[in-house]
Amino acid sequence: MRGRTRAAAAAVALAAATGLAQTGAPAQAAVPGLQIVTTASAGGSGSPKSVTATCPAGKRVVGAGFYLDGAAAQVVLDDLIPAAGAVTATGYEDQDGTAESWWIRAYAVCADPVPGLEIVTAVSAPGSAARSTTAACPTGKRALGGGATVTGGLGQVVIDAMMPATTTVTAAAYEDSDGTTATWTLTAYAICASALPGLALPTVTSPPTTGFQQGASPACPAGTAALGTGWDVNSRFPGSIFPVAAAPSATGVLTVALMNNAPGLAEWTLTGRAVCATP
Repeated sequence: MRGRTRAAAAAVALAAATGLAQTGAPAQAAVPGLQIVTTASAGGSGSPKSVTATCPAGKRVVGAGFYLDGAAAQVVLDDLIPAAGAVTATGYEDQDGTAESWWIRAYAVCADPVPGLEIVTAVSAPGSAARSTTAACPTGKRALGGGATVTGGLGQVVIDAMMPATTTVTAAAYEDSDGTTATWTLTAYAICASALPGLALPTVTSPPTTGFQQGASPACPAGTAALGTGWDVNSRFPGSIFPVAAAPSATGVLTVALMNNAPGLAEWTLTGRAVCATP
């Protein structure tokens, strides 16, 4: 499994690398100054690894993404946290650990401030069981993107979904196949603003597979650019599929997930979503 992990993750890297940055937008644009900033952690074994992508001075976060590479089928996303001017991504090795080198990359989709921009959070009740939570934008505002974080999971809780909708962002998390008795919480983040021209939510669902890797890459409509990312894993065994990428580019979003258990266990699908607007 671990040998296949490197090959699969390398393929993810090649695809994600096609959209690491976009700069420049006319001053009169709907999302002026749109730019993707991406920063990677150091590589190596051991966890946690955390990294922050920071917007240039004067710009604000309008979307967030992440990408895990290396021993990705044994590393879970713990944090994807959008803040006013930065995005932080954190990964933890699962309880089995790994001797392989891995790293995590954070993506901050930045722009000159747009009207009504704010970040709304919602925190689940604490416990040790599957849970979901939804952050809702204030009346009259739309969700441009989002994030999610697990507090107390320490590599044994998988963020199975982080899906922006028109006015909300819903996050869902499951304990991995071994479970945990630890108490943990799930936080959803919604990046909200006044409605922007060209807002769209293109969504792609992969065909069912029993294999090791799935990808889903929604493309933005012509004349728009990606702001936010989203994903949702559908499996009979929640917590057995690890999302490893939700990477924005100039024209869409790449989402990828890897099976942590032996392929062939059951069919599963991956849904990827982009939030797009006129740049």
